[in-house]
Amino acid sequence: MIDLSQRPSIKGLHAIGLLSSFSDSELERILDLGRMMIFEDHTNIIIEGEISGGLYIITKGIVGVFKTNSLNGQNYDIGHLRAGAVFGEMSLVDENPRSTTVRALTQVAVYSIPRDEFKSFISSSSELEHKFLSNCVKVLASIVRELNDKYVISQYQLWESALRRGEQAS
Repeated sequence: MIDLSQRPSIKGLHAIGLLSSFSDSELERILDLGRMMIFEDHTNIIIEGEISGGLYIITKGIVGVFKTNSLNGQNYDIGHLRAGAVFGEMSLVDENPRSTTVRALTQVAVYSIPRDEFKSFISSSSELEHKFLSNCVKVLASIVRELNDKYVISQYQLWESALRRGEQAS
């Protein structure tokens, strides 16, 4: 059974890139904005294309992240997230629809922080806004580096596969 009163710890929040530079008291204030939620396995937590609603911090369980290929409409499993991971973070930065579907693969407990409340908190101080935007840049840079690495590897694998098929056809 999942305990609905078990919020993420301050230490756990410091490990989240977007929140890493906030003080303990600022993180306590952020925790006051949210609430615990439980999702049964096979339940969609967020759906690609829906209006963004906020940040989710996984406290227990495993979720799958799924992305629709816009060329063929097929849905692809692009990763799994476990306790301590976050999703929905892009909704804190922009107002675009959700870019992926996140589905509970097991029973999942998340701590949900609504977008509007978070943005109101951040905009209450230029120092808070600066900390958050600085964290966003660092997280984005990390994501771009990872995507660059994955792109190079995938291109190498595609070329290697094509060359092998070409040699077999000869």
